[in-house]
Amino acid sequence: KSRTYSYKVCFSYTYYYGDGPGEFDNLNSPWSNILSSKSGSFYQGASSWAVPVLNKGQEYGFITERIKGNMSGNITREEFAEIAVQLYEKYTGEKAAAGNTSFVDTTNPEILKAANLGLVAGFGNNKYAPKQLVTREQMAAILLRALKVINPTSDFSTAGAAPFADDAKIKTWAKDGVNYCAKAKIISGVGNNRFDPEGNATREAAVIVCTKAYELYK
Repeated sequence: KSRTYSYKVCFSYTYYYGDGPGEFDNLNSPWSNILSSKSGSFYQGASSWAVPVLNKGQEYGFITERIKGNMSGNITREEFAEIAVQLYEKYTGEKAAAGNTSFVDTTNPEILKAANLGLVAGFGNNKYAPKQLVTREQMAAILLRALKVINPTSDFSTAGAAPFADDAKIKTWAKDGVNYCAKAKIISGVGNNRFDPEGNATREAAVIVCTKAYELYK
């Protein structure tokens, strides 16, 4: 688990004299002051190709407790909201606030923070659907919203973005997110110039795109 370890150190030197058994002595330094070091949240179940970027994402705090046990699994709306808030807080250095936002099906403060920032929105009847899986086009749309919040003066034009072969399948509200993130090389396709907009996004993909976005703008 992610935690802070505190410890003290000293140096010890053992030296021998004479030829008989037990003819030795020790020199010990005084104990140091108390030191501390924070460990990361160690993850499991990642694809081998994803590990180099995931290691960076772990350093940035984007691998949360909720997803670390199976990184190649599909990501839910709750899980992605938590990562998006981490991206905002890491980039801005500010703690997000939950505000007055509320949903009838979740009290997760990270979801409420994401909604208050305008990164995510609910469905009808004031529901958020935290356990619903996130599609690739939804991931791109949420990420673009996050980037506009954390770095509002940047140019988010999609001009010059090369269309995917399955562009017609990308929903209108998601096109800017997909095209901008692809143009900025934050998100890539799935092969054969396809984006697969309705395919499920994975946890490792969510961490990777947030890591690339953070490194692009930091």
